[in-house]
Amino acid sequence: MLFQDAIGQLKPQDEDGVTVVIETPMGSRQKYDVDHDTGLFKWALELPEGVTFPFSFGFVPNTLAEDGDPLDIMLLIDGEIPQGTVVKARVVGVLQAEQDEGHDGEAEMVRNDRIVAVANLSRVYTGVDALDDLRPGLMWEFEQFFVTYNKMIKRDFRVLDRGSAEQAQQMLVEAVERANKG
Repeated sequence: MLFQDAIGQLKPQDEDGVTVVIETPMGSRQKYDVDHDTGLFKWALELPEGVTFPFSFGFVPNTLAEDGDPLDIMLLIDGEIPQGTVVKARVVGVLQAEQDEGHDGEAEMVRNDRIVAVANLSRVYTGVDALDDLRPGLMWEFEQFFVTYNKMIKRDFRVLDRGSAEQAQQMLVEAVERANKG
């Protein structure tokens, strides 16, 4: 069975939580994406010197976000977890944002929200059920990570707001419905 076939069989969410497929491990300078045609990981970009992912980054399978890709997810976990790992997590909020997806020098801002979730097996984040449960300043640091690295690669990224776990769950439901229509 090919990886893309396996991803296609994963439920976006069940009684154990949201399903996360890790594309980029925490601590990496390299950003990876899954090529949904081949199911293979492709190298998307190298972050500027000194910049690394402060969380694991991935997607929720069998969803379709407003930007046309599977729903992005920032996974809070105790350490690095390998690319391609499937993790069950609880949704704690959402970082609402838009980023420049312009081509040929034309700037086009596209909604590109990121669900924030905590790995079910995490010990460090065991008491986190909402963004307000995170240490003060942590979400700001995550926001600045996106703003800074995008600026360094000459792309615009704008934080619009932070949303609750309930808002994130609603986005997840809508992304599943969008994928099912496609």
